[in-house]
Amino acid sequence: MRELAAQIRDEARNLRVLFVTNLRAEDLADLGPDGVLNNAQYYTQAQADQMIRGLQELGVTVNAYFNERNFIAAAVGEEWPRDGKQPIVFTTAEGGTGSGRRALIPALCNLLGLPVVNSGAHASTIARHKFHANAVLRQAGLRVPDTWQFREGMWIGPHPPLGARVIVKPTYETMCIGIGEDSVRFVEEDFDAFVADSHRSFGQSVLVQEFISGEEVGVPVLRIGATHALPALAFRRSGGEPFWDRPRTFEDENLRADLSITPFSGAGVAPGLLEHAATLAFDALEMEGAGRIDFRVDADGRPWIFDTSECPPPLESGSFARSLEQLGFSYQEMLAVWLGVSLLDAGRLRSPTRS
Repeated sequence: MRELAAQIRDEARNLRVLFVTNLRAEDLADLGPDGVLNNAQYYTQAQADQMIRGLQELGVTVNAYFNERNFIAAAVGEEWPRDGKQPIVFTTAEGGTGSGRRALIPALCNLLGLPVVNSGAHASTIARHKFHANAVLRQAGLRVPDTWQFREGMWIGPHPPLGARVIVKPTYETMCIGIGEDSVRFVEEDFDAFVADSHRSFGQSVLVQEFISGEEVGVPVLRIGATHALPALAFRRSGGEPFWDRPRTFEDENLRADLSITPFSGAGVAPGLLEHAATLAFDALEMEGAGRIDFRVDADGRPWIFDTSECPPPLESGSFARSLEQLGFSYQEMLAVWLGVSLLDAGRLRSPTRS
């Protein structure tokens, strides 16, 4: 990784990063009259400036676009200087609603022959569809909670068994959107009415998933030729207490800032188990570049994959930067590695001799 970061620093003057994101202007909320609101998944101007500044401090040229429409117009018309610099797209954009919205920019970049940071269109879609991702991971032999989907007024497949303790959440979202204290419940007589109400309030399919009590752990993953798991992180309350028998809610993460990210000791988990599960999940979902696999680790030390991220937040305070920090990498080096692996995959950079 260090050689790759050094290569990007050496090549920085020859790179042009086309940075695409959505800016959050309104107050944080997760649900509106027409369903899920995406603004928690957008960045503030200060956060966008941090990412842009981090890229510029590497020495690369940055062209910033603050919505997909502006980027699409520029990309189709190749509206940037013809100065010989290699363009590469760094996108966190996910405007619009429903499934597949994260795939828009990677798919366009594939059509136009532009290298894009991290996963392509397929992985960007399936990793954000919790029901489909769960099915793929189960088929790959990974431990995942039992999962059901409610869509258009009906269950897709079997009904959750009476008495099961489950969590109810939107199918396509991140950032704990749609999750509150009442999202974890038992399947009882009034359960279908609660799910139907959730379907209406979410404005999208509902995921019902067996709720696993345990430590919440994220494992960042990076692919440089082979897939590598990086140091695991525990997501806990701000005071350091594990979430364990309760969900991490939208209010916890976004309104009260009741969340901390700390190194996970791995106590009680068989050596290599988390790393093997994370890299296998990353490969099964056809992720590229950088990603993160999220687990609940139960009282018996068994890791259960409950969520996947094909593009972890590229912020200095984010999980990926915190993980690489444990290996002695700076924030700018993290961004350099992300650019490097994507240029390697696109055949625009020579392969490093070591990782």
